[in-house]
Amino acid sequence: MASAKLMFYIDPGMLNCKPIRLKGQDLRTLPTYTIPEAAAFLAIKQRTLFSWYEGNEPILNASGSCGSVHLLSYRDLEESYRVYLLREKFHFSLQFLRRSMRNARKMFESEHPLQHADAIKECLHDLVYDKPARGKRPRTITSLGQKPGQQVVREIVDLFGERIVAGKFIFPWRFAATDHKSRPVSMNPRIMSGRLVVTGTRIPVTVLWGRKRAGISTDEIAKDYGLDRDIVEKALAHIGTRQKAA
Repeated sequence: MASAKLMFYIDPGMLNCKPIRLKGQDLRTLPTYTIPEAAAFLAIKQRTLFSWYEGNEPILNASGSCGSVHLLSYRDLEESYRVYLLREKFHFSLQFLRRSMRNARKMFESEHPLQHADAIKECLHDLVYDKPARGKRPRTITSLGQKPGQQVVREIVDLFGERIVAGKFIFPWRFAATDHKSRPVSMNPRIMSGRLVVTGTRIPVTVLWGRKRAGISTDEIAKDYGLDRDIVEKALAHIGTRQKAA
């Protein structure tokens, strides 16, 4: 149980260090999540998520920091979950992803290329940059990983290309590699400040987890919150199993 406490624990000093939202700032760009928080919500091992933001050539770049501590925005969480899917669902190696992200940053002229959800696609075990037509400029599709900078035939991408993940919400699901349809939990910056909730509600998954740890049965929790037992089980499985592993 000690690991479960650690996963949701926030150093009080960290709260004073987190940035304040500026007037007109998109809430999705405000870095307010620590890596342990993000790991809990996305059901990714803490050490794994840390590794993506560390080293001389990290796969991902954090939007903020508090001293030496990385702080992630909602958009960063979107990127992290896409990397998770690229690893778990599409089976890309970390070396391949590191190379692809380096090339993508150059092409996008952005430190956060995976935030462009519809622009990077998987195609025949490669990542490609699908740049739409604009004015007289034609649509171009460029390899990011296997043959960086080389143009890819549009018809091939239209036939075999697949978006990493779609939608305005983050639907993290630790079994997404084998179960593409279940969406028991979700995150939206406009719902509970972007914390993990049961999909379609404002019920934080951490509240369900806390009640489960207190010895309340899944049936009782489902009844108290007016939820299907199956949804409660999946929400608890999403964070519970991964917590112990982290």
